[in-house]
Amino acid sequence: MLLGHKNRSHCRFGLLALALVPMLGMTVCRRAPKATEHVPSAASATPAATVETKTYHGVGVVKAIHPKDLVIEIDHEAIPDLMPAMQMAFYVKDKSVLQGVKLEDRIEFTLENGVGGLKITEIGRK
Repeated sequence: MLLGHKNRSHCRFGLLALALVPMLGMTVCRRAPKATEHVPSAASATPAATVETKTYHGVGVVKAIHPKDLVIEIDHEAIPDLMPAMQMAFYVKDKSVLQGVKLEDRIEFTLENGVGGLKITEIGRK
């Protein structure tokens, strides 16, 4: 018990700290969450509906296709308001987006920047 502590200076400091905590709006004691409890993370604190999805359009040449990983590598021109020209790998929304696309095809593509990051949602031949 704090009041029965032999070292009075520690006791006074402890009482002072306990007196200041409510004034500062702090919690004195926090219980650890149980394994079965849901603890919201920073990511889940903001609903997905509030994250703005922005769409971009690009043009480029297909350099690699990895359907198993849902990835396509494109040597693309500058994408206005997003990035300069470069060769880069992008995730695609789903496997159907890669259907009919071949190496060295010149393509137009639509990118969405939303909850899951940058993903290509549409590809068309140019």
